[in-house]
This record gives sequence, structure tokens and C-alpha cells, in this order.
Amino acid sequence: MEQRLEDRIYTYSTYLKRKYGRKVFRVGLSTGIICPHRINRNGCIFCNPNSFTGEYQAENLSIEDQLEKAIPLITESCGDIDLLAYFQDETSTAGNLSELKKKFTRALSHPKIIGLVVSTRPDYVNEEIIKLLCSFDIPVTIEIGLQTIHNKNLEFLNRGHDFEQSRKAIELCGKAGLEVGVHLIIGIPGENFENMKQTIRFVSSNKYIKQVKFHNLMIYKNTKLAEMYKNGEVQIFDIEDYIKILGDLIPYLRGDIVITRLFTSNILNTNLTIGNFQGNKTKWMNSLRKYIYENNIIQGSETVKTIC
Repeated sequence: MEQRLEDRIYTYSTYLKRKYGRKVFRVGLSTGIICPHRINRNGCIFCNPNSFTGEYQAENLSIEDQLEKAIPLITESCGDIDLLAYFQDETSTAGNLSELKKKFTRALSHPKIIGLVVSTRPDYVNEEIIKLLCSFDIPVTIEIGLQTIHNKNLEFLNRGHDFEQSRKAIELCGKAGLEVGVHLIIGIPGENFENMKQTIRFVSSNKYIKQVKFHNLMIYKNTKLAEMYKNGEVQIFDIEDYIKILGDLIPYLRGDIVITRLFTSNILNTNLTIGNFQGNKTKWMNSLRKYIYENNIIQGSETVKTIC
């Protein structure tokens, strides 16, 4: 019998097919606004913007030009499909509200775009931003960089916000009717498995959180984390350890929460990474699938709800 990951966890592809009834893909877009946290407070210790900015996004193009470059690349490999405008880089709710409205509106005016996804920091979520996102007559998802519920580890990462700010941002967005996703980093130095499980339990207990993105902590060159790593101040999990830890955490994640990402990768700029994270996602996914089936792991099996 075929061992499908979709039979054990609630994948993003499954969610999109259920929601839209057809194949849908995200197209990455950029507001062109640099993350204020990086400007004002040196940014997160793991952040190298070259690791998450796509080629066409880095050219300071208009929204229309970004779509013109990106969509043919997607349709060439995926066929004639509908798309979600995914503002994924930097802090996509920072900046002038009217300018953000123009950029989002331009993306949504494209006939292929049927939804909006916006990624941001919890300290750049407010009533005005939420009102703007709720004004669009299409499905809107907001992804919030929670990372961990432990303040000492947020301080270590130099995130510039605390857990309470994340909790409040999640609640504000959820109460307004936005689809809420959170980003989590697995393998923060100083966190043990119990600490990570506590974060997963918070996510599972929060009724507003509908999606989660898992990130394996990667060390990119020219970052504070890289400097600490080279000086022997920190150690991080290698990819094999990460796969086992992620697999062991999945049962504690509520079964109706969509897992929109399982791995961080750096496909375009593999020379930026330090350590053994330069492999390919296909290999990692196969290893995770094998681990999940060998250990009879099912998302939500340690919570009240199971996959719906």
C-alpha cells in the first residue's frame, strides 16, 4: 500500500483542494518594504534577506511586473491553475496603509488571483491593518511569526516582540474573521523537546489558529547566528535530528490545523547556508514520511481532535 503523507497529516495541498475544489498555487510577491525590525534593531539573528527573496522579487518591480514574471514560471511547471497572491517576504503589513492597499489591490486585480496571503510580525498587526485585510471580497490569510511561546528564546533570537504580543495579534485577527496561520521555529538553541511541545500545545489550544508553518532553524552566512555558530556559542540540530523531532511533535498538533510548510529550504541560494541544510526537500520529505510510518505517527493523535 502506498504510504502517503496526506494520510497522516493535514497538508496544504489537501486544504487548498478542499477549499477551492481544484489545484491552487501561491505566487510570491513583495511589497518592496524592508522589515523595520532589521532597520531599527538589527533584525532577527537568523535573518539574511537574500535567503527568502526570489529573483523577480529582488528587482524592485511593480506588483504587475512581478506577476508578469512569476506566473509564466508557475504555469510552465504546474499548468493553467488559479493563484493566491502571497506577500511572503520582509514584514508585509509594515509601511503606509494606503500604499499597502494599492499593492494588495493591484495583485488582486489579476484574473488568476483568487485569494490573498500576507506574512508579517505580531507587532505590525493592528486594527487598521485588519480592517484593510477584511475589506477585500476574497479569502484572506494572515501568517504571524510566533516562532515560540518562550520569551527568553524570543529574546535570544532578537525577535523584538514577546509572546503576549503574538497572542494578542492572533486573537485580533481571528476575531475579525481572518484565516490565521503561525510560523514556528523548531530547534532554537536552549529549547528542549518539552519546550517545543509546549509551543505546539498552545497552537493546538488556540481556536483562532488554522494553519502552521514549521521551520528548521537554518544558519545563513552574514548573520549574527552564523557568527555565534562559528565561535562555538550555539549548536543546532542537523536535518536528521530535525526530522525526528518534527515527527514526534506532530501528534500534539490539533488535527484540523493545516501544515503549510514542513521544512525551510534555500533552493535559489544554497551557498548561503551553513551546515547540512543544502540538501533537497524531496529527500527530506521522503525521510519524514518514512519516519512517520515507521513510528505510526498521526497528526492530532495526542489531542482531542483528529484530522477532519
